[in-house]
Formats: sequence, C-alpha cells, structure tokens
Amino acid sequence: MNIAVERLPDCKAKLNIEIPSDIVEKERSGLVAAYTAQAKLPGYRPGKIPKAVIEKKFKNQITEELEDRLMRQAWGEADKQEKLGILGISSVESKTFEADGSFAIAAEVITQPEVALPDYSDIPVEVPKIVVTDEQLDNVFERMQQNFATFEVVEGRALKAGDIAVVEYEGSTDGAPLVDTLDEANAQLGSSEEYWIKIPAEGEDATFLPGFGEQLEGLEVGAEKDVELTLSDDFQIEALAGKTVVYKTKVKEVKEQVVPPLDDAFAEKIEPGKNIEEVRASIKEQMEAEQTNQRQEVITSQILSHLTGMAEFEVPEHIIFNETQRQVNEMVQRGYQQGMGEEQIAENQQAILDSAEGRAKSSVKATFLLEKIGEKEGLIVSDDEVSQQVMMMAAQQQRPIKKVARELRDKNAFPEIRHDILISKVLEFLKGNATITEVDPPAPEKAEEASEEPSEETAEA
Repeated sequence: MNIAVERLPDCKAKLNIEIPSDIVEKERSGLVAAYTAQAKLPGYRPGKIPKAVIEKKFKNQITEELEDRLMRQAWGEADKQEKLGILGISSVESKTFEADGSFAIAAEVITQPEVALPDYSDIPVEVPKIVVTDEQLDNVFERMQQNFATFEVVEGRALKAGDIAVVEYEGSTDGAPLVDTLDEANAQLGSSEEYWIKIPAEGEDATFLPGFGEQLEGLEVGAEKDVELTLSDDFQIEALAGKTVVYKTKVKEVKEQVVPPLDDAFAEKIEPGKNIEEVRASIKEQMEAEQTNQRQEVITSQILSHLTGMAEFEVPEHIIFNETQRQVNEMVQRGYQQGMGEEQIAENQQAILDSAEGRAKSSVKATFLLEKIGEKEGLIVSDDEVSQQVMMMAAQQQRPIKKVARELRDKNAFPEIRHDILISKVLEFLKGNATITEVDPPAPEKAEEASEEPSEETAEA
C-alpha cells in the first residue's frame, strides 16, 4: 500500500493512498463469496448461484461495500505507518478504481495534535489547610437551630427585630389598587389577609419588600399604619418599577421565634441515638471531609492549569467546536435550573458562548495532555477496572448489572468508560508526584467567592 502524507495546519493531513490490485481483488472475491453464500434468487439453489450472476445482480452493493472496506484498511494502515493518530475524516476528495485494478484515494483527515509534554514530574501546588474552627461549627448549629425554630404568639408587647408580624394589607399606587395592576402570579404583592413578615435585624435581608418590615417595628396587635415604599427602577415587575406604593397595613399577631436549646434532645433530632457532643464531633468530621474533597479539586485545578499553561500546541478546531456546543448546552440548562428565563438566556448569549469556548479550549487541551502522559508512563486500564466501574454505575442506579452492561454495549459506551478511568489514573499519578504546600485557608468571604465557580479545567476534569 503506497501512502503519501502532506501535513496541514489545524491538525489536518492530506492523504494520497494507492491500494494494490491484489489486495483489491482479494477483498472483492471475499465479498462475492459472501453474497453467493447468502443470496436467494429464483431458479437457483442457495449457494449455487454463478459468480457472474452475483456480480451483475449485486454490482452496486458489492462496489459500495468494497470501497468502504478498502478505505477503512487505508485509514488503519496510514495511521499505523505514519503515526498520524487519525481522529476523523474531514473529506474524501476522490476514490477511483484504476485500470490496473488498484484503488486510489485522496482524502483530508483530522489528526491528533503533536503534543510536546512540559515537565510534569514535580508540579507545585498550594492547598488550604484542613481547619474546622469552633466558630464555623457554631454557625452550622445556629443554622440548624433556625431550621427547627418554632413561632409562638406573644401578647402585650410591640414588634421588635427578629419577630414575625402577621399582617393584613392592601397596596395602592397613584391612588389605584395594586390588585388591578398585577397579574395572578404576583397578586400577593397587591393584598393579603394574613401574611407573615419578619422584622429584620440590622444587616439582615428583608423577607418581603425592602423597607416594609422595618416600618412595622414598634407596632402592637391591632395597630394600623400606611407603609410607604419607593420601589427601585430595576424592580422585577416592570409596571411597578420606580413607583411609590402605599400599603394600608394592620397587625393581627406578633410571633416570637423560639429556637431549641443545644442539648441532647436537639441532638436526637439531628442524629438519633447520639448526644450533643457526639453530633458536634460527627458534623466536624463531615466538614473536614468536605474540605478534603475541595482540596482534591484545588489540586486537580492547579495541576491542569500548570500543564495547559506550559504546553503550546494546535488543537483540532472541530473538537473544540463540538465541546463548545456541549458546554453551551450545559450552561443553558444550568441557567434554566437556576431560574433564568428565555429572555435572560438570550441577553447573555454572547457571554455564554465566550465562556463555553474558553472552557472547551482548556478542557480539550488538558485531555490531550493527560492522554499523552498516560501513554508515556505506560498507564493502562484493565478489563477488571472497567467491570468494577460498570458495577458501581449499576449500584448507583439500583439496576441489574447485566442490564446496565447491555445498554452500555449497545451505545458503544465502553471505550468512553475506559478513557475516563485512564484520565482519572493519570490525574492520580500527577497528584502523587506533585509538590504540595499547605497554606492558611482564605477568609470566609473570599473562600465563598472562590468556591462559586470552578476553573475551566477542573469543570471538565
């Protein structure tokens, strides 16, 4: 088989391949024999149809299958002989059976990038120390106490910060009732006969319209007041944006929030059979485990950032395009789940596309690097490891292993599973050889900001 290769930009190559006539004839004879054995034609016994009849009757089918077989042989031989790492066929410019019986192909193929690996033997990584302070634990218990809090009616005193005011109200703007302005979905903003509003403490967010609860502080049961509010220009209901609204309000009840004490009875509600100290120790252990998992994400992120930052090579555009589309779909779906509407998605279309493209380039580049490192280090995935992964998937889905395995086989998903396991093994190898330095954890505010969005590489890994 004669193979000529011309390397092109953007991870492409032009192939001119000539398959000798003896190989062509061998493949053609095999196909004709297969058709002879299987074909059924009137007037002939199965398997006894003359070769000439078969070749005439099934000429087009035989030619198509022969071309397909010869081209697959050509790609495989070119890949093996020239070490191209063919990822796909961009276009077939020509395919011709020559007069001497040979078969000539001219095609453009997409190849793996030529990856020059950076030094990955001692990647520096900084990770936060695992620290769970008493203050952090106290905050967790405080939130749990809030979750188990009850609200009891209080007699004979005025509303104060932290109380719940049970009120009835009717709103208006420019003298017109709000109920005439609002649709059914927002009708509660217009009026209510019994609505619970928390009187916010200093620095606490309002549970109803901003400024409403604060104006109720100091009122007693039966008191009436006109609560006047000026809504912001970007208020979510366009008809009320920038408007001044007045609510005729009457206090019907004063309720006080009662949180349960931190005792063994409270601990029983959290983890039955444990006292308060045991629950505290258990929650601390869970928080430390969460920090450990976050540390692993930080390590992975810094390793991939180091590798992608040090390595420069071309990445196939069609793979980046496909990955960008996948990232866009995921980001849009996530937006819907977070309550974004069609209009908001459309407004942020370009930002979503830019972000998805950046993520795609980083993730595709990282994948090629990890694959190359796995190859260089001789890391492989055994059949037992694939089987263990399938068993784990079946257990998570609570379905029979054989049924899950059959579905995966039908979808040709096993190569992807094997690849995912390999990538995980390469990452573990790199983590084991990294130089990890512990640093003090960031301040709570900064830590919260840092945890909102993972890096592009980590999101894909």
